[in-house]
Amino acid sequence: MKPLAALRHWARQSLLRRLWLWTTVIVVAVGVTTTAVSYLLGYFEANQLQDAQLRQVAALVRGGVQLPSGVLVPGDGEIDRDARIVVQRLGAPGGLALPLRLGPGMHVVRASGHRWRVYVRADPAGAIAVAQRTDLRSDAAIASAQRTLFPLLSLIPLLALLAAVVVRRALRPLLRLAARVDAADGLRLDALPTAEVPRELRPFVASINGLLARLGALVERERRFVADAAHELRTPIAALTLQAQNLEHLDLGAEARERLRGLQAGLTRTRSVVEQLLSLARAQSDPAGRRERVDPGRVLREVLEDLLPLAQARRIDLGIDRNAGQPILADRTQLYTLLRNAVDNALRYTPHGGRVDLGSCTTREPDGSQWTHIDIEDDGPGIPDALIERAFEPFNRLQRDSDEGGSGLGLAIMSNIAANLGGRLSLANREGAGLRVRYSQRCAEAPGASPPPDGRRD
Repeated sequence: MKPLAALRHWARQSLLRRLWLWTTVIVVAVGVTTTAVSYLLGYFEANQLQDAQLRQVAALVRGGVQLPSGVLVPGDGEIDRDARIVVQRLGAPGGLALPLRLGPGMHVVRASGHRWRVYVRADPAGAIAVAQRTDLRSDAAIASAQRTLFPLLSLIPLLALLAAVVVRRALRPLLRLAARVDAADGLRLDALPTAEVPRELRPFVASINGLLARLGALVERERRFVADAAHELRTPIAALTLQAQNLEHLDLGAEARERLRGLQAGLTRTRSVVEQLLSLARAQSDPAGRRERVDPGRVLREVLEDLLPLAQARRIDLGIDRNAGQPILADRTQLYTLLRNAVDNALRYTPHGGRVDLGSCTTREPDGSQWTHIDIEDDGPGIPDALIERAFEPFNRLQRDSDEGGSGLGLAIMSNIAANLGGRLSLANREGAGLRVRYSQRCAEAPGASPPPDGRRD
């Protein structure tokens, strides 16, 4: 890519870069033009000053002055010979061989192997010529012009730097607005503020706010539909489940009972999907919840007590092997729902006779903050590494979901709750076999207040 094309591509990627680039181009163009004009003016002014000096020297020589040998020359130790000014009468011996026909005024002539700037002044005793070499005059004029050139050239990079600072400060409200949009949690489509937005960008921000309002209405309509549909389905499913249970008391043949068991299994899966849809709707409709200091170990014990019958039915060793996590600020109900879904998934996908370990711990991050981690580890089949990133998508049924009758909503519900609580949810396959689900959140207490681990397994 050519340098100019690369520069254009770099500028197109950012409004700030584009403004700075064009401002810099304008500053450089104006600076170079101003510098060139200043240089030329300084050069011509220096020449005019030297011409004025020749006139003044000629004016000091009066008609009655007798010039030694017809030429007035300073002593050798008094002035640089290369910069000397020669004063003589035209035609005087020992001086410059100047043409006798020179009239009064300024002339440029060649004499003694050099070009001379000569001023001739009429005088009753004979015309007086005051001469100076043109190359010396040019050197002096260039040196004088450069003294005005260098300060202006040094100002160009300074002005370019100041232009970048000014442009960045002018775009600071827009940068703050962009940072606010990036920091949004994705669950709340609040309107963007327009108080500090420049007037030229307010129509654009107003259009974005209108789009956010329309999207918010669509999302809210979708949430209500899911919640209402799930709620309306609970009653008929419960009635069908009751009718299926009543059929068990009838005298049915072996084939009829086999079909009845299939019907009951299907109703059970349908009821589970409806309950998960309701949980998802609640997690999306109430993102804030009621925040309070929650002990993760206590919530894990509640989950263990509720799901212990399921673990015993599948002969799974379910217990808490570490409880050293500090309290966090969270909605207790949402945290319980998240952990219950995680443990329920672990129990469903762990083979009979397997093991599910619950635990919490606290770590200190490089920035000095402390985070509480809640882990649910099983020795089930795990999730292929290539599919872990998609595991949190709603209704994304993995192969293990199909085998166990999963709906693909459990991890999506957990992900929504983790976003509501301001924590992080991650999945990782364990070495050998199994999956580890970890929920992490900043501690609610100051550093150094972590409780000692009890080291017991419930």
